[in-house]
This record gives sequence, structure tokens and C-alpha cells, in this order.
Amino acid sequence: MEPASVFAFTCPVKTNSGNKALEHLPVELANLNAVKPIIITSVEAVGRKAIQTLTNAFGDSGMTMGLFDGVTGTADLTLIENLKIIYIEKQYDAVIALGGGTVVDAAKVLNLAVSLKAADARQLSEETPIRKHLSPLVVVPTAAATGLETSKLAHLNRMVFSSEYLAPNLVVIDPRLTGAKDGKTIAATGLAALGRALEAHISADKNPFRDAYSFAAISFIKENLLAVVNNPGDKKASLAILNAAAMSGCAFSNTDTAILHKLGQVFHDMQHIPPGIIMGMCLSHVLGDYLKREGYDLSAILHPLTGDDEFAQTPAAKRSEAALFVLGRFLADLHGALGKDMPRTLKEAGVPNYMMEDILEVLGTDRDGPYLCTVVKRIWDDKPMT
Repeated sequence: MEPASVFAFTCPVKTNSGNKALEHLPVELANLNAVKPIIITSVEAVGRKAIQTLTNAFGDSGMTMGLFDGVTGTADLTLIENLKIIYIEKQYDAVIALGGGTVVDAAKVLNLAVSLKAADARQLSEETPIRKHLSPLVVVPTAAATGLETSKLAHLNRMVFSSEYLAPNLVVIDPRLTGAKDGKTIAATGLAALGRALEAHISADKNPFRDAYSFAAISFIKENLLAVVNNPGDKKASLAILNAAAMSGCAFSNTDTAILHKLGQVFHDMQHIPPGIIMGMCLSHVLGDYLKREGYDLSAILHPLTGDDEFAQTPAAKRSEAALFVLGRFLADLHGALGKDMPRTLKEAGVPNYMMEDILEVLGTDRDGPYLCTVVKRIWDDKPMT
């Protein structure tokens, strides 16, 4: 392997994964000079059992903690301001986010508000400068993660905050919390992670550290996602998917290749559809288009998708097409297992026709707007290419 002559990679996230990983949390917090964390979560999304499992992990550590379990999909800066006031009044010194998606986004922005000592969190914006390390942030993901939990991004009420300092100090992945309630939930998690890992892996700016993360993420998803979709209670497979999601966020933070991410996020923001569902729908289209562009190495993804032997036995000139074929077959198998829970078109996903104009208008403001709009028009009522 020939590494690029110049590259940069940043991953401030420590990962603790495996059986009883939560029980190490008090020690990890102490190492971060934190003794009184507040847990930010959504009881509706994660359930009371998950909250109890997390709080029980503190055992006889002597640590006290706060709990806010009312985060919803409509979380905004007013909520962050209220939580900031509580954080300061109760003298908390760390944030623990339990869950995924909006829960973690809210926790990241809360951590930003208290770390910057914002007079009013409602005045925070995407332009707010973030030039220093923030207070300790721990993420404990559940099956409804998106992969962005470990990334440098925080999405809140259609605002996007971006800084390497927003990434958590620690992610704790415990199999007691990774089981999904149904196949659709974990499929959305896996497909979102897969989309971001694939785009990172083929990115034109080669980076061996990023490739290591994306390679492992792609392999874990290919080897485990169908198994956990068929059996959401499979702790070993679901643990692998959550590990893949965590790695995909780190890889994604180190690339500018983000077409699938942008498509998934806009439908999540405007229609509350899990990003992974849209990303899976767009996957064949977008990767097929990358095949026609210079600088993107689709042949590289055959290796994590199939393993050493098949990769080595496939002629170099045929590896890109072979990779797309393997992905198409993988998506077809997932659709066979999920049926209508894995829609192939926007119509099947329930996106109303009257919303299309608004969606296209929002996408059109992006630097990749014309292309993003083209993809959306393709998947309105036609099945993706395989």
C-alpha cells in the first residue's frame, strides 16, 4: 500500500465496546475529571430499561447524576437554553448522551453552550466559533443510532454545527443496549453507516487511517446486518453494527465526500424519515455515478465487501463492477427480509408529492444541488439501479 504523501486524520473519540462496557464508565469519567454528569436521552426512543441499565452501571461509584429524558425530534435551541440553566444550577460537569440521532445532537449542542459559557444558548449559530476543547461528552448509542454520533457534526432544527471539538470524548457500546425492537430500526442504522463508510472509502483524497475505519465499518455491516435484521435480538450482530456506526462517523468526519449523507439528512429534517432508509434507496444510483467520475476508486470497496480471496481472484479491471453487483445483491437480500419496511422509492416511503418542490428547493441551495436534485427525481417512483 502506498500512502498519500500528505494527509491528515483526526479522531478524538475513545471507544469502549463489549460486555459490561458500561461498568467502566465511572472510571472513564473520573479520568476526564468529571464526577457529576447529566444524562440526556429520550425515554420514548430508548425505553426505561435502557435508562435503568445505564444508571445501574454507576453502582457504588459514589457519583451522582442528573437525568433529562424528554428529548424529542423537535428539539431546538430553546430546549438547549433550558438544559444549560439546569446544568449550571446543579453544577454538572459532563454530559452523557444515551441514544442516537437527535438525542446526541442535542447533547453536543448543550455541551457547546456550557463549554463556551454562552449567555443565551438561543444565540448560538452555525457561525459560532469553536476553537477549543469542550467539556467531557460521552455517547452511549442504542440501535437507533445514525453513525453521526461520533462525528464532528451536530444537526439541530435544520442548523448544522461543525467542529472536531463537537465529537465525543468517549463512546460506550454495550450489547445490553444495542438490540433493536425491529429489523427496520437496525437496518436504517446499518445503511446510514454503510453509505458514509462507502463514500469515505472511495474518496479521491486517499488517507490510510480513514480507510482503516471505513474498511472495518463496511465489513462489519456486510457480515452482520442481514443477520440482525432477521433477528433483532442477536446481540453479537447488533453490537457489530453499532461498532460499524461509530467507525463510520469517524471516517466521515475526515472526508468531504458526502452526497449520500446530504440526501439522507434532508429527508430526515423535512419528513422525519431515518437517513439510512433514504441512503439505502440512493446507494446504487450514487455509487453508479461515482463510477463515471475520475478520482473515485470503487474497486477499493470490493475488498471489505467480499474478503481477501474474492478480491484477489477478481481482475483489477472488473473490481468496480463486481463491487456494485455485490452491493446490489446485498440490498436485494435486505429488501427481501424487510419488504415494505425498506422502501425502494420515495413514493413507497410515503413522501407526498406536494413536498417535492420544497425538498428540491432546499437541496438546490447546496453546492452539489443540481446533482442532488437529479438523484431525488430518479428515486421518486423508479426502482434504483442494481
